[in-house]
Amino acid sequence: MTFSILFWNIWYLNQIDATKRERLLDELKRLTDLHKPDLVALAEVVKPSEKTTAPVVEYLRKLGYANSHCANMAQLDDYWMSGVALCSKLPMCKQQRIVISKNGFAIKRGYENLKKEVISAQIALSEKQNFNIIVAHPTATVDSLEQHQIGKSSLNRLVRSKPYSKNTIMVGDMNEWRLMPGSLRHKVSDVMRARTGSILKPSWYYNAHRFTPLRLNLDYIYWSKGSDFYLKDFKVLSSTISDHRPLLATFEYNA
Repeated sequence: MTFSILFWNIWYLNQIDATKRERLLDELKRLTDLHKPDLVALAEVVKPSEKTTAPVVEYLRKLGYANSHCANMAQLDDYWMSGVALCSKLPMCKQQRIVISKNGFAIKRGYENLKKEVISAQIALSEKQNFNIIVAHPTATVDSLEQHQIGKSSLNRLVRSKPYSKNTIMVGDMNEWRLMPGSLRHKVSDVMRARTGSILKPSWYYNAHRFTPLRLNLDYIYWSKGSDFYLKDFKVLSSTISDHRPLLATFEYNA
């Protein structure tokens, strides 16, 4: 049995402006129609007010991703930011919101007490086959090196904890370049495998400019070593809507 996950940091600036938001939604439809992922995980999800649903989550429900799970929304200037969201065509249970640090982005803007959350859920493929998924977006080092280190340590402990020690997939914008010393990738390399972009196909371009010299691989797919499934295919997808490129990973359960 195979299943696929699309992860994408959709850039909060794309959602504050109505015209950019419509382009983003059109691109989400194009990507889901073309690749048909079972799950769509997103970072930098925004909603306009406390009591509304994030427009991208509501739109994905209309596209067939009926099950969703989001981090708690927090007010930031004139909009509400979730950070991460998970939308699934498959049943999910055991949803959790887990605080990993304070929110460095918010702290720089005067919101000292906002928390940085990751989310997790268990996804059912069949009565006997399921897996855990974690969607993460640690604080950027440019916003707060201290909070980034705290978040990284929290994630390291999380993937080693008993509930997530096997059959766990973690996706996210980790805000760490591929060869960064002491990165989360190196810290968890004994328990998790990882894939990201390459030199020729990086996952992040500065301000979405494809010809900028500033390009990095910040977005990752992790999965537990010794899982009952393996990575069958991995791609960095072409898209110019966000400053990040979508990642698409396809897994297959061992026979």
